[in-house]
Amino acid sequence: MTRFNQTLRDAQARLTVPEPARSRIMLELRADMEDLYQEYVGRGMQEDEAETAVAETFDLTDDVLRDLVQVHDTPLERSLESLSLHVQSPWSRLLMTGLALSVIVGSGTFLIRPEVYRVASPVVWAMLPLLVAGVWIAGGHAFRLFKAGRSWSPGLRTGLSRLLGLAVTVLVIAAGGLWIELYLSALRIREMPRETMIHFIGWLYTSSSTLVVFLSGALILAFLWFFLEARTRKLERLASSELLGGVS
Repeated sequence: MTRFNQTLRDAQARLTVPEPARSRIMLELRADMEDLYQEYVGRGMQEDEAETAVAETFDLTDDVLRDLVQVHDTPLERSLESLSLHVQSPWSRLLMTGLALSVIVGSGTFLIRPEVYRVASPVVWAMLPLLVAGVWIAGGHAFRLFKAGRSWSPGLRTGLSRLLGLAVTVLVIAAGGLWIELYLSALRIREMPRETMIHFIGWLYTSSSTLVVFLSGALILAFLWFFLEARTRKLERLASSELLGGVS
C-alpha cells in the first residue's frame, strides 16, 4: 500500500523501539489510517481530500509515538516474542506440536474419568466452565485465522490474551482450592487429633487429584494460546515485511 507511505515513513524514522514492536506499531497505524480513510470516503469526500484529512488527523508527535511504544513494547510482549523466536525452526515446531498433542490427549482422557471427580475437591467444578470458555475462545480465534488466510488485521488479536488469563485463573483457583482443603483437614485433625495421619493422607489424596485436574486444564489452555499466538505473530511478520518494504 502506497497511500500513506510518507506519513508511515516519517513515523518509522522517529520510532526508537526495536523489532518486532516497531512492526506492530506500524501495522496498527496503517490499519487505523486506512479505516479512517474509508470512513471519510464513505461520507462523500474525494480520495485526495480524504488522504489529506487522514494525514492531518494522525499528527504523530513524539509524545504520541512514545505512548505507542509504551503500549506495544512491554516486558510481557518481549518475553512472548523471545519464546516465539525459539520455536521457529521446523524441529522446534514439531517437538512442541508433539508435546502439545500428547498433553491434550492425555489430559482429555484423564478429565473424562468420573472417578477423578469423586476423589478430587468439589472446587474442580469451577474449572470446567473456564476450560469450556477457553476452548470456545480458541475455536473462534482459529476460525478468524482460517478466514484471514495470509492477510493481517488488528482484529486477529482480539480476545487472544483471554486464553492466557483463563489459564492463570485456573492455577489461582487450584491454589485456593488446595488451601481450603488443607484448612478443612486441619479442622478435622483438631477435633480428632489421634487421626491426624489419616486426615493428612486424605488431604494428600484429594489434593493430588485436584491438582492434576487443574494442571491439565491450564496446560490445555496454555497450548491453545501458544499455537494461536504463534500463528498470529507469523501473520504480523509477513504483513510487516510487506509494509516496511513499501515504505522504506
